[in-house]
Amino acid sequence: MTVPEPPPISVPPAQPAAPDGVRAVSGNRAALALLVVQNVASALLVAAGLPLGTALLGTFAVVVLVGLTLFRGAVGALVRDSRWRTPPSWGVALAAFALAFLASRAFVLAFVTLVPSSANAVPQFLSQGADVWVLLLAAGLLIPVAEEVAFRGLLMRGHERAAGFTVAALTSTLVFSLAHGVPASIVGILPLAYVLARVVQHTGSLWNSVIVHALNNTIAVALGSLLAGRLPQDTGQATELLKNEALRLPLAGGAALFGTVVLVVLHLWLTPKADPQVRSAPGPWLSGAFVVMLLFGLGAAALTVPGVTQWITDLRGALR
Repeated sequence: MTVPEPPPISVPPAQPAAPDGVRAVSGNRAALALLVVQNVASALLVAAGLPLGTALLGTFAVVVLVGLTLFRGAVGALVRDSRWRTPPSWGVALAAFALAFLASRAFVLAFVTLVPSSANAVPQFLSQGADVWVLLLAAGLLIPVAEEVAFRGLLMRGHERAAGFTVAALTSTLVFSLAHGVPASIVGILPLAYVLARVVQHTGSLWNSVIVHALNNTIAVALGSLLAGRLPQDTGQATELLKNEALRLPLAGGAALFGTVVLVVLHLWLTPKADPQVRSAPGPWLSGAFVVMLLFGLGAAALTVPGVTQWITDLRGALR
């Protein structure tokens, strides 16, 4: 009697392993390291007597060295990521920049109109002579590349894998804006930072945020250098106009409304592109490094508030 052979067992093909991408904790640590290194290195180089452009160029070199040594694994994961390998969409980047620039300046105008004293705390990136060109290279191009790699490349990518598009866009926007420390700067950076996050998610390319960021910084540095010393020193008349409630409140409200409308348009346009990396490593995105960055930004902003600065001045006087 012949015994029939059992039917062959069908083995399903092995599923591809989840991509070994950037982790949220690694991204948080890398962004914190950038903040610390960038602030400490630039302060030390400026204190050593180097011109601002040269100091920032040296700072960029130090940041790259730290990134390629202490965070080699995270940077390597980013280089293998599709966000790094996807070429930029210049038309999208330029259009996003134009709208983000308008929204950013509208919010700054609204804030400075309501709080005129805040304008004096905004840092100015100025230099002279040949160092102006070095400043344009460092602050206009190289520093934006480093910041995009840290915030939109590592931090946001890790948060996307842990919590999805929306959380990652909001967390990267918040921490990047607060990192600028000065209230007026934070208000202006918030819409720009959100657009930087969404343009990466919309196009799938980190290079689009680099383009937007570099254009914003280059224009800011170029205008600052061009107008330095050419604006009238007597701003009393403008200050008096801002104190006029009949003009000040409508101007601030109109600027804020305009900026909000532009930002809503950008939000509706820059919808995220489907990406298998998103939620591929569900888990916590909040870590000690992220909290430290938030506290750093809040503390730096608090130190520029007029009441706090006056208290610090009085305290110094009392201790002498």
